[in-house]
Amino acid sequence: MAPRRIKPILAEIVAALGGIAAATAGKTLEDFRSDWLLRHGVERGIEIISEASRHIPDDLTALAPEIPWKQVRGIGNILRHEYHKISDAIVWAVVTDNLPALRVCH
Repeated sequence: MAPRRIKPILAEIVAALGGIAAATAGKTLEDFRSDWLLRHGVERGIEIISEASRHIPDDLTALAPEIPWKQVRGIGNILRHEYHKISDAIVWAVVTDNLPALRVCH
């Protein structure tokens, strides 16, 4: 399989980050917990970020060593396969604590 082009990959990440930020602006953990569509939309956005990040070459991820790329790449698997075990508080912490750092990178 040919490697994916980097610009569309980065555009997918930026779009997902922007969508998550817009959807969660002014929201609280309780808002997140009580809104099925918001929770699932955010989780899908994180899955997209995770999957797209798997296609970023190592030489590019090395330019942002402060980003925990292994965890970024791994959270998609957790959301897809272990969704019944992940708490809303953990996903919300990813949104509020981790995703802003990715937004700064782009």
